[in-house]
Amino acid sequence: MRTAGAEEAAIAAPEDPPLFARFRVALDEVVKRARPDGGWVFGALPGERVHPHTDPLQFAERVAKPFGLNDWDLIVMRSPGTPAAILTLLRGYRLLGDERYREAAVRAGDLLLALQMRTGGWFSEMPARGPFGTWWFRWGVLRTAIDDDVTPGAIRALLALHEVTGARRYRVAAEQGVAFLLDRQLESGAWPLVARPRVKQLIWEDFEDRPTLNDGTTTQALVTLLMAARVLDRPDLVTAARRAGDWIVQARSAEPQPGWAQQYDEQGRPAPARRYERVALASWETRYAIDALIELAAATEDAAYCAPVAAAARWLARSEIAPGCWARFYELHTNLPLYFNEQRQAVGTPTEAHQPYDWTGDFGIADLLQRLRGAPPGAEPGTPVPGDPGQCPNPTARAFDPTTAADPRHVIAWAGRLAESVVPRPPPPDACRVQ
Repeated sequence: MRTAGAEEAAIAAPEDPPLFARFRVALDEVVKRARPDGGWVFGALPGERVHPHTDPLQFAERVAKPFGLNDWDLIVMRSPGTPAAILTLLRGYRLLGDERYREAAVRAGDLLLALQMRTGGWFSEMPARGPFGTWWFRWGVLRTAIDDDVTPGAIRALLALHEVTGARRYRVAAEQGVAFLLDRQLESGAWPLVARPRVKQLIWEDFEDRPTLNDGTTTQALVTLLMAARVLDRPDLVTAARRAGDWIVQARSAEPQPGWAQQYDEQGRPAPARRYERVALASWETRYAIDALIELAAATEDAAYCAPVAAAARWLARSEIAPGCWARFYELHTNLPLYFNEQRQAVGTPTEAHQPYDWTGDFGIADLLQRLRGAPPGAEPGTPVPGDPGQCPNPTARAFDPTTAADPRHVIAWAGRLAESVVPRPPPPDACRVQ
C-alpha cells in the first residue's frame, strides 16, 4: 500500500489550519454519507425513494414497483458523485493520513468494478443491491455516458486507487475504460455525449452522437487520457489527447467572441442540442476548454495549445453579468446572456427558463482567471469539481453547512472545492499566462 510521502506530509502541516479543519469536516461528512457497501446516492426526502433522472431507470422503477422489486439503491455516477468523492477522499488521505478516507474510497472503488458495463464504461446513475450491480441493468441498458464526467471520472478514480493501493484490479478496470474512450473518440478528435449502440446510430441520427463540450465531455476525456498516460506509462494516450486538443483549438470561435460553444456539428460549427440548448457560446464549457488546453500544454510542453487561451480568457472576463457571476449562454454577435424554455424560446430571466438547469453560476471562471494572471490562489472557494456550477456571489446567503446538507452531491462538491483550495493547481505554463 502506498502511504503519504514526505512531500505530502509536509503539505499536511498547513499554514492555514482553519482551511484544513474545514477540509477535514467536509471529508468526514462525505464518509458519513457513503453507503455501507460503497458509493453515494442522490439525495431524497426522509422516507422517500430517490427519483431516477434517466429514462431507463424511470422505466425500471415503474415496472418493478408493483411487485415490490424496486429495492435497489441508485448510485450517482454523474459528477459530483461517486467518482468525484473517491478522488477527493484519496486527496484527503494523502494529505491527512486518515485511514477512514482510504477505506471509504476503496469500498466505492470496488463498487465501481461491480458496476462497470460490458462496454468498459458506466452510466450516469446505476442500480446496486449491496456491493453488486443488478443483473437486468447490465443486459438492458446499452448506452454508456461520457458526459458529466461519468466514465472519465470513474477511470480517474480507479487510476488514483491503483496509485494509492497498488491493487491490480483497479488498473485492469481503468484500462478497460480507457479502451472504451479510445474506441468512441470521433474522427474529429472529440467525443460525443454518450455512446449509443452503433446500430441505433445507423437507424437514426441524434445530437448525442456529435462532437460536444457539453458537461465537460471532450475536455474531461482528454484530461483522463493524460492521467492514464502517466499512470499506465502509455505514450499513445497522449497522442489521442492531442487529437482532442487539436479539435478544441480549431473549434474556438473568432473575435470578438473567441470562446467555445456547448455543442457542435460534424463540420465543427456550433449547433443546438436539447430543446432548451440553442446555438450559443457557453461560458462554462469555455472554462473547461481552457483548463484542458492548459493541462495538455503542460503535459506535452507544446505552447501551441496555449494560443487560444488568452483571447478566450479575455472574452470570459468581459462577459460577467455581475461580479463573479456568468450566464451559461451568450448570443452570437451581441454577446447578450440567453435563457431558453422548453419551446426553444428565449426568455428574459433564468427563473422563466427550463428547470432544473444551471443557467448562471461562477463556473470556476473567477478562479481560472486568477490563475491565468499569475495571482496567488484565493483561500476559497477553489476550482469546482466537474459538474459543480458554483453560485453567483451573494453576500447575504447563509454559509454552506455540510452537517445539515440533505444531498450527498452538495457535500461532495464542497469537499472537492476545498481540496482545490488546500492544494491549488500548479500555475499554467508561461505561454498560457494572461497579462
